[in-house]
Amino acid sequence: MRIVRIIVGYMLAATLFVLAIPAAVIALGRATDAVAGWRLETLWPINIVVAGVLGAFGLFWVAWSWWFLLTRGRGHPAEGFGIEFHPVTRQIVTNGPYARTRNPMMLGYLFVMLAIAAFYGSIGMVVAVVVIAAIGWVNIVFFEERRLEQRFGQAYAQYKQGVPRFWPGRRRDIGRG
Repeated sequence: MRIVRIIVGYMLAATLFVLAIPAAVIALGRATDAVAGWRLETLWPINIVVAGVLGAFGLFWVAWSWWFLLTRGRGHPAEGFGIEFHPVTRQIVTNGPYARTRNPMMLGYLFVMLAIAAFYGSIGMVVAVVVIAAIGWVNIVFFEERRLEQRFGQAYAQYKQGVPRFWPGRRRDIGRG
């Protein structure tokens, strides 16, 4: 039963993050461009290069953080807005990408979404990505961080003090010997 739950969880996550959100960014971005009258000259070689760099950077952070949750945290990264899709991490992860930002997967995903906007040369899609980022921020602040504090207690509270929420930075050594 556990393996079925994991497979279903990943199928739901893939449907949301690989299909639904990118489709929404493209649709909302195109609509915003049309309503606002934004029409950019697409410089295809530049668009492709910028999109490739942003996408590679984003996929690196997503894969690196997913791997650390799976191998170090001994769980899976699929929970959102208080809903647990399948077994989540059982151990707090504070090294690797999580030593630089508490949300490396979201950081990477936003860069992937910005890559889509760059590919299309769309200001409207950048606006849509900002909206998606705001929704993600609400999830992190009001659901995810509270659940992590409940699950990991003082260890997470200390970790929160030493590592930036979103943008990567240097870890501050707070409360460590």
